[in-house]
Amino acid sequence: MPSSEFGLALGYVIGHHFFNMQDLHYGYWPEDLARAPQNLARAQAHYTDFLMSHVPAGVKSVLDVGCGAGNTARKLLERGFTVDCVSPNGVLTDVAKQVLKGRADIFETRFQDLQTDRRYDLILFSESLLFIPLEDAFTKALALLNPGGYVLITDIFRVPAEGKSPIGGGHELPRFRETIARYRLDPMLDLDMTDGIAPTFDLLDAAYREAIQPAYQLLLSRLEAKYPWVMKLVKWKFRKKMERYEGKHFSGRRNGANFKKYKSYRLLLYRSTSPDTERGTVENPRFSTTPLSTPSI
Repeated sequence: MPSSEFGLALGYVIGHHFFNMQDLHYGYWPEDLARAPQNLARAQAHYTDFLMSHVPAGVKSVLDVGCGAGNTARKLLERGFTVDCVSPNGVLTDVAKQVLKGRADIFETRFQDLQTDRRYDLILFSESLLFIPLEDAFTKALALLNPGGYVLITDIFRVPAEGKSPIGGGHELPRFRETIARYRLDPMLDLDMTDGIAPTFDLLDAAYREAIQPAYQLLLSRLEAKYPWVMKLVKWKFRKKMERYEGKHFSGRRNGANFKKYKSYRLLLYRSTSPDTERGTVENPRFSTTPLSTPSI
């Protein structure tokens, strides 16, 4: 399993056990919700509600790309949508199957490798676009959409900033905008969710510094006391990897302030157009039909 998929699976197992998390995506924190670990599941539920409130009227069928533990797909089903899922992660696919109980088909493959004759009114990328090359994602999405169908994206993006970001992940936002402009996808909405997502990083940073780091150091001390020569060899052989891990997770820099400095979290809605449709004039039954200018980052 690739390290990114392993991290997702491990994060779900730990979060589900200790915090009753049903989702893998970040929490979206309303102003009146206390920034505390026990509220993370509520912030994640708020995220899902916010996402689903921006599904356009008239959408009936949804393809959930990277469905994670299946909870978003479950909520879409409960609201009357027909849902299929894409899941390349075997561990999470098993969880999603239990959650969905056969009510949605799950394609166990990468999105860019998906082969199906089905077509959808909306393709959802909820924190999954960052794992897919942009050209592959948009080409495949257009091939799977019904005429006039939508692409809804909620994800993290990198923005230009001085210094090296301590937080990884995400496509470059300027390149994303330049790339998607080449496809038959008309922009309908572009909402900045960064401030509401940032508290999740403060909680994660505190968890690493206050719980995971002490546990990590205790474990190393115990192993060094019991197997001194073995640990001496391990620390010599894996010194650089250990230093990278410790520097990444225990530096105290993976916090909300740096998230807002180096990242932008967006909700983006696009509608597919036919080749002979003038760009920027597609009517939307729910949202403003005024063409969007490219927002600043």
